[in-house]
Parts: sequence; C-alpha cells; structure tokens
Amino acid sequence: MNKKKLLPLFITALSGIFVAAYVAWHVNVHYPIVGWDHKYFFTRLIDTHLHYRVNGFTIQWYTPSFGGGLPGYPHPLNAQFSIPQILALFIEPWSAVLASYFVYVLVGYAGAYIFLRRSLNFGWMPATLGAVLFSANGFYLQHLANGHFNFQAFPVLPLFLVALFDKRLSIPLASALIALGGGLLIYSASTYPTVFIGLSLLITLPLAWFIRPEMFDWPRLGKITLFGGLLALGLTISKLYAVSSFMRFFPRDMPDSFDVPLKLAPVGLLLQLFGVMGLAPLYTLTGQNVTTIRELLQAYTGAYVGLWELDLSLSPVVWILLPGGILTLGYLLLAKRLAVQPLKGRILAFTFLVCAVYLTLEFTFARGFLYPILRDLPFLRALHVNPRFGSAFIFPIALFSAYTLHLWTRSVKETRALAVFLPFNILAMLSLGAYLLIPLDRLQERTFFIAGLQDVYRKIEQGETFPIDHIDDINDQRTFDDRASNLNPYEVLFGYNLGTFRPTVEIGPAHEIRDGYFNMTNPAGLVYPEVNDSAPWQRIPASQQEQFEDFLARRQPGWELPAAQKAANTVSLVSLAVMLFLFIPKSLLRARRDATRR
Repeated sequence: MNKKKLLPLFITALSGIFVAAYVAWHVNVHYPIVGWDHKYFFTRLIDTHLHYRVNGFTIQWYTPSFGGGLPGYPHPLNAQFSIPQILALFIEPWSAVLASYFVYVLVGYAGAYIFLRRSLNFGWMPATLGAVLFSANGFYLQHLANGHFNFQAFPVLPLFLVALFDKRLSIPLASALIALGGGLLIYSASTYPTVFIGLSLLITLPLAWFIRPEMFDWPRLGKITLFGGLLALGLTISKLYAVSSFMRFFPRDMPDSFDVPLKLAPVGLLLQLFGVMGLAPLYTLTGQNVTTIRELLQAYTGAYVGLWELDLSLSPVVWILLPGGILTLGYLLLAKRLAVQPLKGRILAFTFLVCAVYLTLEFTFARGFLYPILRDLPFLRALHVNPRFGSAFIFPIALFSAYTLHLWTRSVKETRALAVFLPFNILAMLSLGAYLLIPLDRLQERTFFIAGLQDVYRKIEQGETFPIDHIDDINDQRTFDDRASNLNPYEVLFGYNLGTFRPTVEIGPAHEIRDGYFNMTNPAGLVYPEVNDSAPWQRIPASQQEQFEDFLARRQPGWELPAAQKAANTVSLVSLAVMLFLFIPKSLLRARRDATRR
C-alpha cells in the first residue's frame, strides 16, 4: 500500500479509535465509583449472568431478586441479549460494559464514514470529519457516564443508512443489516434511542436527497425497507410481545410539561446542542463559573434535571462549518455551479424535511399538534425527559458540516485540503476535553460503588448461586449477598417513587404461608395472568411448591406462556437464523456446495 492510501487510512482509523477510547475512559475514570444509574442496570446484568450460570443460555422470564419476584425478559429495560451481557460470559462484567461502549462507538463511526464516503460520495476527509462529529457528541458520552445502559445502541443509527444506500450490499444482505440494527436496539433495552434514531432518519433522508438524489434507487429502497423491516419485526417480535404484555398493566405514563415560553424553547435546544463542548471553554475563557451551565440549560428548556440529561453538545467545529456551508451553498447556487434538481422534487423533499424537523421539535418541546396524539401510542407514553429528543439533530448536523467541508475541498489539491481538514478534525476530537473543565460531580451523578457487584460476579464464577430465602428491606445490590429479595426495589417502570408498585409480600421468610400463598410474588401474574390463573401482585400459591422452590433457587419455574408468546418466540428464532444465514458470504456458500458435489 502506497503512502497516499496509507495516510487516509491511518488518520481515519486513528480518529475513530481516539473517540471510542475517550468515551470508555470517561465512563471509567473514577472506577470503582461510577455513574449512579449503574446501580440499576449493572445489578440486572449480574442477575442475568447468574441466571445463565444456573439455567444455561435460556430466556430469563422472571427473577426472584427484586421486589419479591418480578418479570425479567418482559421488562422493557431488560437487556438479556445485549452485547455487554453476552461479553460478560467470557470477561468480567465491567470490562464487558466498557468494551461494548468502545465497540458501539466504533461501529457508529465506521457506519457514518461509509455512508458519507460511499453513498454521498464525499471525500475521505469530509467523511472522516463527519464521522468524528457524530461519534464525539455529548449526548452519548453523558448518558453512558451516568449509567444509562439503555442508551448504548444509539450509535447504530448510520447502519440503517448504510443498509439503505450502499449498493455494494445485496438486497438480502442489506435487509439483514436492517434487522441487525433493529435487534441491537430492542434487545439492548434502547427504547429511547429507537425513537431518536427514527426521528433522525426522517430528517436525514431529505437532506441526503438534496445533496445526492441519484443515490435514491427507489425500487431498491422499497425492497430493502420492506424485507428488512419484516425481518427486524420477526427478530424482535418475541421481546415486543413480552414487553407489551407486561406494560399493559404498567404503562408508566409520565408526561413532561415545560413552562418555558414556546418562543424561547428553540433557544434552549440551540444551547443544548452548543452544550458543554461549546459553553465550558467559553465560560473558562471569560472567567465565568462553568458549573452554572446546568442552570442555564434548565432555564431555557424548563427541564430541571441533571446536566447529563440536557447536554447534546457537538464540537464547536460545527458552528464554524454550518454558517460557512449555508453561505457557500448560496454562492454556488447564484453562480450556477451547483446542480439544481427539478422543482417538484425540491418541493417534496423540502416539505418532508420541514415536517420531520417540526415533528422532532414537538417531541423535544413536549407540545404541539401531533405530539399529544403520538405520545399516547404504546411505548411512547412511557418516554419522558423530552429534551433528549433533540439528539435526533446530531447526525443531520454532522452530515451537513461534513458536506460543507466537502464543498470547500472538492476542487483543491490534497495538500491544501489537508491544511483545512486537519485543524478541524483535531479540534473536533480535542473538544471532548471540554468535559475536563467541569468537576465530574457536576457533569454526572457519579456516586455508585460498583466493586461490591464485581465481588458477586467472582463468587458466581466460583459456583455460588445465591438462592433467595426471605424478603428484606434492602437495596437492590444487597439481594445477592443477603440471599433476600427486597421489599422496595429501584424499579422505574413503576414510577420513580414506586407509585404503581403494589406487592402483597412482607418482610420475613419466603416460605411463610399466609392465606394459602407463599411470601413471594408470582411474577407470571404481572405478565400473563390469564394462562396462569393468577392476577397482578398475587403471591405464589402454596399448591405450587415445586415451582416456588425452583424460583427461590433461581431456576425457571415453568409457568405457562400464552400461545401468542410461544409463536412470537418461534418467529424470532427463525428470523435470527435467516438473518445469520444472510450474513454468510456467498463465496463460502458456493465453496461449500462445490465441496458437497465433489
């Protein structure tokens, strides 16, 4: 490989590795003190790992660890089949979490680069910068650092664009990639990112059409969307049906309401996107107190939550490139140096873009004409902290910034292009250093001591199974060492103050029988009460002694599943097999057929 080809590869690869490594380092910097919400997700990761060690690689339908017995797999935040959970079978769990974050950032970075380079036909420098701007965003960094494990799959966004537009992929392979992206989102509990990605794609598609309409092969796009969508639905239908069965009783209806005047709300969103990477250096240079950034964002969004919830920051590079790109486009259009598409197509694309932006703004501001209707749909009503929805603008902004650099460098020599690109790319990466200007305790709530759960993991690997024998008033993390299920779990599906949590268990021995029932909740009654002759919060009947003992010993009791759930499980298993088959290279299949014939 000659030097001309080696330099782009080196810079592009190094940029992605740097951003991914920084994200993992930032999450881990105060280990064993980590983000507060790891107390929920990491505890569940350990619980599921224990299930695997006791039961093998099977679905964890229920767990006795929390709340006197609760659903596992049917819970929307259960991530049993996520990347970190699978990695924890082979390496210690905190390393598995950090490794998965590193991999997710690299996957998102590579996907963004491939889309910008191959589909939009940008040069390698704009494609690299766009990938860096997308990957090095404050939204993902802050949520991971605070322990929001359910945001882990946000970087898969570009995979859908690669699947739709990279014509080197066959239609079956592109469909399999769509299904893989959907599966990663749903099975990693990334319900929020699923909506953010959907809104982001709605904005990105018309924007991409304006840049390069010839890449829109509509018959091909239709086939990939149809087949990929059906395969993704088949792959995730088991989880979706289980979650809907549980959430019909506990919809977690927590609507947001902000008192900020609507005319100020866009300012709040702009400040969010400017965020820590823009405001922290500015405050530092002007001698202002950087810890007041949180109050500024709260005042303009009306969301009185932590900075980690409000920060959507992109590198200040975008605030140089965006106005520059708009001026450049204006000049090229006036000078007739830019191809102009037919008026009808431009009108349709512009209308679609405006509608997508408007819908995203409604979700972000939690008000408007469509949002009150849409938020009552299944799953959507459980989502809140609406300023998070502004993350849908991150990829489109990164894309347009990359397009600006593409316009500036497409007709100049590579040496001159490098002189423009390298400062921007270096600044984009170094912008992550803005998070070092604010005390970490003001950036995220890092107060959870994780070493205790790491000790539990080591005991599990030594053969401990931590059977449950009583109910106690303890936190979630003590459930293992104390061999107890806790009376008041940290369980957000029932509300932050457990407003819809109505167990009938009491502190005391699990074997205690009252009114013909053991002192443990029958979790099947919270999901599938009809086929189990149960009801929500009903305890396990004394007549089910064998199932009760299995449950305490962390074996799955074999409570009944409805026929629809069994069918959904079969469909998902078949879809998984089809998806994996489609990923097998044709050359390998051809070689196998030839070997069989011989």
